[in-house]
Order: sequence, then C-alpha cells, then structure tokens
Amino acid sequence: MNEPTHPMWPLAGARAAEIVVVARWTPADGSRERIESSLPELVRESSAEPGCLGYGVLWPENGDIVLVERYVDRNALQAHRDSEHFRRIVQERIVAMLASRDVTVAVTC
Repeated sequence: MNEPTHPMWPLAGARAAEIVVVARWTPADGSRERIESSLPELVRESSAEPGCLGYGVLWPENGDIVLVERYVDRNALQAHRDSEHFRRIVQERIVAMLASRDVTVAVTC
C-alpha cells in the first residue's frame, strides 16, 4: 500500500494537553495485505469520532505499520477504545494477524 490512508498529518495543529497515541504493529508473516485492507475503514471510522483530532497511518520501510492518533483528552481516547469499530476491526480482526503490537500514549506539551 505505502500510501497515506489519511491525507493530513495527524499531529498538525496539536495543542498542549492533547493525547497522542503511537501504535506500532508488526504483521505476522503473510498477513500484511489483509491488515492493510482493514485500515481505510479503521481510519474513516476513528477519524469521525467526536474527540478524535487526527488519525493516520505511516509505512516504515521495515514493514511495520504505525498509527498516529490524536485525541482531545483521555476520555476521548477511552471512547475510541470502547467503540464498536475498534472492537470489530482491531481487537477481533487485526490483533490476531500481528506478530507484535506496541502502543505508546503521551500528552502533548
């Protein structure tokens, strides 16, 4: 795929005290294309959440998939994690296709 799944940089216009999530996914062997096919729906649904300020996908050269997400506050992040689309797309579909998953949550300054 190697194209942005969202046309805007998810950190554009970030302000202090916003929540930023960087999730690095390493696809299991043979699963990258199936994961990629789920990303447009994930980005679309997540970007439409009221507390989401940015949601994008990066494609490092090592084959990982990196999600960069921005939320107005921790409640908005929790609403994202509790959403039906997160459960359906990430937890029930994508997680089983990952060799590893690392998630970092930070607050902007």
